Amino acid sequence: MSPVDLIILVLSNLNRMRGRVVMTTMGVVIGTSAIVVLIALSTGLKQQTVDNFSSFGTLNQITVFSRSQFGGSSEEDAISLTPSVMEELDQIEGVVAVTPYEQFSGRTTLRLNRMQGFGSLYGIDPSVVSFMGFELAEGDALLSRNTVIVGASVGDGFSEVTTTTRSTGGGGDRGGPGGGRNGGMPPGGGGGMGGMLFGMGGGRPEEEETEEETTLDLFGRTLLLDMTRSDDGETDTRTVRLRVGGVLESTGGNEDYNIYMSMSDMESLMTWSNGKRPNWKADGYTQLLVIAEQDAQVTLEVTEEITNRGFNAMSTTSVVESLSSTFSLIQAVLGGIASIALLVAAIGIANTMVMAVLERTREIGLMKAIGARNRAILSVFISEATAIGLIGGITGVLIGAGVAQIVDLFAAGYLSSSGSEASSVVVIPLWLPVFAIGFSMFIGMAAGIYPAFRAVQLDPVNALKHE
Repeated sequence: MSPVDLIILVLSNLNRMRGRVVMTTMGVVIGTSAIVVLIALSTGLKQQTVDNFSSFGTLNQITVFSRSQFGGSSEEDAISLTPSVMEELDQIEGVVAVTPYEQFSGRTTLRLNRMQGFGSLYGIDPSVVSFMGFELAEGDALLSRNTVIVGASVGDGFSEVTTTTRSTGGGGDRGGPGGGRNGGMPPGGGGGMGGMLFGMGGGRPEEEETEEETTLDLFGRTLLLDMTRSDDGETDTRTVRLRVGGVLESTGGNEDYNIYMSMSDMESLMTWSNGKRPNWKADGYTQLLVIAEQDAQVTLEVTEEITNRGFNAMSTTSVVESLSSTFSLIQAVLGGIASIALLVAAIGIANTMVMAVLERTREIGLMKAIGARNRAILSVFISEATAIGLIGGITGVLIGAGVAQIVDLFAAGYLSSSGSEASSVVVIPLWLPVFAIGFSMFIGMAAGIYPAFRAVQLDPVNALKHE
């Protein structure tokens, strides 16, 4: 039997029992639609999550910590991140540069004229700035003495603070015990820059702050960094002038609030804040930043090598890779759950084909009597079952894609109403329709094997006598 004759015969047979075929196909349609919707939704969530995490940092940068910082080993066994360790890490294949990544942890206030802002101060090696992938909105990526590079959102956090003091003690506004503007306040409580900004002290008077945030262009401006330290109960302050030499493009992550300065400037700040100069050779740095080649696989290999050397290493690439693996597992689970509907549909296909064999017993006997081979009869019934799977698969993909788009519209509307950026939460990859239709055809073919073998095993004489 030629392929054309087989197709004509299959279509004719399906048309004769179209009512039963339509009902059987509905099971395949439901299963295929479920697969398309669930996998499209999980794929969209995966892509959105990975994109969000990718914006948190440059993909080829690896942050290295000493294992003792996370309780991974004792202080005696921990390896400090000393300059010699930096040199060792720099020799790893695929590493482009290594720099200290020291964050200032002292008490500070950032000022510009009468406005106050905030930002995280990081000290890095000026010679590696060109490898860090900085994209500048303004200025140059150069770090020199008292010159800094600021993130895109540092200028958004400045506000002019107006403080009004209201007494909760007895007496009037001016006189009486505990009254007046600062009456009844303990020394160092509530008043002054230290109490206002860092929550030092307390007391009866309550301060009400009114803030009006302003977005500032910081390029070329000179920021005042007010530092505070306490020694034997005495508070000391120092102001450092920092010129903004460059403003970075927005990344959408925490880096937008960073302020980068040279390690020499950071060492000067830490020396004043701690009362002694840091001993990097003995104590090591808090963390290092390892910059690998612009290749995801290389970054993962470098991260693994650093971990094998006894350090805690973390990179955006490793986080993204982990998230991708997790979402792939979720996709497989959701696809498996949806496939149960197709397995149930397979029972329906098998039942339909068994009924077709019973109804066409005389026809099968006639085919055998005129010389039809068992292979031809087998191919007819398996092709009919496969065709049911194909029709259900195509219809299910179309319906599933439509439902997925409706879900996407509702999700986008919800995100817009909640003030979030409207983005697609449903993604249908190119392989999904092909997989769904192929899987439906496979289910149909598998379901048709038993009825087809049952038809082949019929005795032609008894089949011709069948009424």
